[in-house]
Parts: sequence; C-alpha cells; structure tokens
Amino acid sequence: MHAFYSRSELYSAFFEPSQEIRDSIDRVVRQHLRRMPRRVLDPACGPGLWLSHFLIHESEVAGCDLEERAIALAHERLPKRGARVLVGDMRRPPDELGADFDLVINLDNSIGHLAEAMDVAEHLASIRARMAPKGVYLLGLALREQGDAIDAGVVYERGPVDVPGGGFAALRSETLGLMPRTNCERIRQIAITANVPDMPAVIAEQYDLLTFDFATLRDILALSGGFEVIGCHDATDESLPEKAFRKRAGDVVLVLRPTGAPARRARSATTRKSTRKPMRKSTRRN
Repeated sequence: MHAFYSRSELYSAFFEPSQEIRDSIDRVVRQHLRRMPRRVLDPACGPGLWLSHFLIHESEVAGCDLEERAIALAHERLPKRGARVLVGDMRRPPDELGADFDLVINLDNSIGHLAEAMDVAEHLASIRARMAPKGVYLLGLALREQGDAIDAGVVYERGPVDVPGGGFAALRSETLGLMPRTNCERIRQIAITANVPDMPAVIAEQYDLLTFDFATLRDILALSGGFEVIGCHDATDESLPEKAFRKRAGDVVLVLRPTGAPARRARSATTRKSTRKPMRKSTRRN
C-alpha cells in the first residue's frame, strides 16, 4: 500500500471521514467516557483526518506516522496550538507525544499492516503505557479463525472525487481472500487519476493484512500488560452497530480499556514501515 499511501493528498481525498462515521465514533466515545476526550492519540494518524475531528471538540491531540509526507500534510491541516504530530512508528510512538491519553483511536485495520503478532503486542504495550487509567482505545481489526474463507469481491469503492491541488480520482479496493498459510487477508487496490499534478494515471498494488484468531488476540492483549474488551462494533457499517465479541466476528472496532497498574512507558521509537487501510463500508457478511 506504500505506493498509494505515500501520496497523502490522494489518501485525504478518498478517506476524509464521513459525517456518519464521525457521529458514530462520537457516540461510542461518549458511551464509554461519558464525555468527549480531553487528550487524544492516533498512533497511525496519516494526514491527521481524525485528529482534526477531535480538535473541533476542543481536545488536545497528538499522533505519529511513518510517512513523512503525511505528517507534513497533518502539520498543514492542524493548528500549532493543541496538536502535536511527529514521524514515528505505531509500535512505539515517540515519547515526545506525551502520555495520559483518555482516548486512543486507530481505525481502518491499520494494525493489520504490522508484520506479526509480537509487533502487535509491542504496540499495545506501548499504547497502554501512554493511556490514562480509565481511558479507552478504539481499535479496528479483523477476527477470523484458521480455515475461514472470504469470498473475493469489492470491499471499498469511491470516486471520482476532487483532489486538492487539481484533478480528480477514483479508488477500488478488492479482497482476494484469506491466504491459507498465514491467515492474512490479501487486498488489491487500484486508484485511477486524471489531471492530478505529478501523479501517475494508475496506481495498482496489493498487500496482506494480519487477521487474528480469537485465542491469539486474547493472548496478545494479556501479553501487552492487560486490556479488557468493553465494547465491540461492526466496522463494515459506518453506523457502528454493536456486535458480539467472539470468534469469526470479522471486521470490528473494539473498545479496549487498560487493566491493572499502568506499564512503564517505553523510551525509544523504532522505524519499521506500516501503513493504513480504509474503514470498510461494505455489505459483506462475516
């Protein structure tokens, strides 16, 4: 996905959150915090689309991303006061972003771009160390068991949309199914552009996303120092209806809360590449 995501202007044009998903996220946040958050962290913030949303609610926001151009656009989008964004790895967000976040938000299965389960555990431990004791983490991921299957088909489609700076573009994302050996979901993505400065007419690539069987996810949550799942929502519907947290739940947004004493905060950032994936708006049944 790097060929597409490194063109952050294009990403922003396609994935600006709709009013429906904004309202849904606000509803879930209020349900669990009883208020809008004081401090918000997005550990894979891209060009700051969700951070700008919470600034409207007068939250202090912080985020990081490995893509330098995305962070440059986030700096352009966000005001200097009340926002801090840095180049950094989601596995260990830079210490300079601070701690005591009462909301962490990481949607769109960004975590699926990490290489393996231990990277996910490292990420969760680092996030847990930066959270307020009663904070919540809204985390998008896919719950699937070994041997499951996904029918090939379109999972996201949008366009044509106007691109900042000129021109327009359309996007199509397709699932090619689960890979038998890894249980990763393989995604093929094609963007077509017209009259967009310094942009190829076609950007095509494919990538694999981690999925999690129920037992492994439970182990990862425990290994990270401890999270409890206090909510589960269907990520294929932007109204985010509640869904049972169980095996084969499919694409979900989990609401996590740290348990026990806070972990010691990590001291350094690492540099492995990770990317983002859009929130799916799909009628596929899980």
